[in-house]
Amino acid sequence: MSSSDLSIHGKVLYTGIEKCPVCGRETLHVVEVLYNDPAFGGLILYSNQCDYCGYRRVDIQYLDSRGPSRITYEIKDNVDVYRTYIFRSRTARISSPELGFDIDPGPEAEAMITTVEGLLMRMLDVADRMETMNEDNEESIRKLKEFKAKVQSALHGMLMFRIIIEDPSGNSIIKPPEGRESEVHIEPLNAVE
Repeated sequence: MSSSDLSIHGKVLYTGIEKCPVCGRETLHVVEVLYNDPAFGGLILYSNQCDYCGYRRVDIQYLDSRGPSRITYEIKDNVDVYRTYIFRSRTARISSPELGFDIDPGPEAEAMITTVEGLLMRMLDVADRMETMNEDNEESIRKLKEFKAKVQSALHGMLMFRIIIEDPSGNSIIKPPEGRESEVHIEPLNAVE
């Protein structure tokens, strides 16, 4: 391996210090890494972090993109919860109708690389923070507790639910456990709009 190789699957394409878009100082560390993993295919990971103001941005580009797409996968058991990977680009919307959540992209949205378990843990964390913010609203607290109970059931593989990613850039993927790849449904995004 050469000094620019991170592993047998990752190679640094670019690293440098640039001007931060927030504070304007030359303190922004920029790294671009090419991953060519047999399980996931080709990905470029972009990472920017400013030492001075703390600004950070992460994005991914899936090199085998099929174009704007809607990806759907049904989580059926614990194996799916713990061994399904989600690569969500910063332009993608991720949702679960059965659990009742939507994560919409925004101007400062970041890419997400996680397992379904990690996604569900994030949802529980957000619900906990919302409970604290709405402690005087009994109806909101009741709904948040119901949501958390559903997510806990899903986390333990006791509730089947879908993960849906709508990505206009086509840079998101869902990678299920081995042998379940045919259960991932991908369709052009313009066909569902």
